[in-house]
Amino acid sequence: MAQSGNRPPRRSQPTRSGGTSPDEVSAADGNGLDESAAERARERLAQRDSSGQKSQNASQRARSTAPSAPRTKAQVAAGQRVRTGGPGSRRGSTKAAPKRSTAMTAAVFGTVFVVLAILVIVLVSVTGKSTKVIGFGMKPAPAAVVNAIRSVSPAALTQAGSTITSSGPYTGSIIALKKQPLETSAGKPLITYVGSNYCPYCAASRWPLVIALSRFGTFKNLRITESGRASTEPYPGTPTLSFYGSTYKSPYLSFLATEQCTDIVSSSTSTAVRDCSGYKPLQPFSALESKIFFKYDFPPYVTSTNEGGIPFVDFANKFFEDGAFMDPSILDGFTHVQIAQSLGNPVASPAQPILVSANYYTAAICTLTKNKPGSVCDMPVVKQAAKHLKL
Repeated sequence: MAQSGNRPPRRSQPTRSGGTSPDEVSAADGNGLDESAAERARERLAQRDSSGQKSQNASQRARSTAPSAPRTKAQVAAGQRVRTGGPGSRRGSTKAAPKRSTAMTAAVFGTVFVVLAILVIVLVSVTGKSTKVIGFGMKPAPAAVVNAIRSVSPAALTQAGSTITSSGPYTGSIIALKKQPLETSAGKPLITYVGSNYCPYCAASRWPLVIALSRFGTFKNLRITESGRASTEPYPGTPTLSFYGSTYKSPYLSFLATEQCTDIVSSSTSTAVRDCSGYKPLQPFSALESKIFFKYDFPPYVTSTNEGGIPFVDFANKFFEDGAFMDPSILDGFTHVQIAQSLGNPVASPAQPILVSANYYTAAICTLTKNKPGSVCDMPVVKQAAKHLKL
């Protein structure tokens, strides 16, 4: 996946900052005009000027022509260091420098001011004017969110139950795979997730998936984000978690996650941005995840209509999730913290459908861990969910 989603740099046409261009100087030198003796004398006198003054004049001529392409911030900064006598500057001996009159000094300072003003204009043209960012981005998950997920009690999950509602879990999304080798990593069954931050259906599925996985291990560095807010997006701004940058440790499972795209709308027309439905790209596939995704998220395992869809969750090649497990609409109007805090009230929305879905994910995972740990997999509500999934 191409790494950029930023606006491509603007191309500026070569410009002249006044005075005579190098081409014009060459033309004037060859015009064949007669010169007076006085002019020739002044020319010989100028030739005896110090070599340092000649270098300075040459340098001024070079700066009079703007670059044909915008300069990078590093190049602009380097140029500023040279002009201000920084580490990269070249300065002649102050003893050999000719004395300048007050008028000459004023002219020099005026020239420096003009050059700095031009640099500011060039820098603005390179970076572009600030534009309104459409999207939430990512932030570290607040402690209130992390702690609420970690502290969901077995009693709350039992109280939520395993009843399927209009909001989910959609048991038809879990599809069994037959005669496929068990996918493992580090000697443990591997669960593979593919999604994108902008995807509202991924947004809904992450909450119960994180809760279920947290019953078998521990996440670190979870982030919060929102689904996309493009004008054509269903369920815009759905609050959710993101796996980007997180780690997961479990004695029972391995977990591999890729968030392909951000929720930040991009103005670029690159292939990578188009592949992300107009959002900035975020994370490329690993070789292993690419192999799994492009095998099981395409025909004959899914219909051509659903191929390449997200969210995609592969449970060690024994079954996979094809489509959302939960309706994003249940999260509408809530903040991240409010959703997390609601988990303490398992009979009300949005907690109830989230926890029921977590029970179904848990039942699927227990088939991979050979029903370990027993404190999780032997719970009646988990066994009931397994029956609904026909595991």
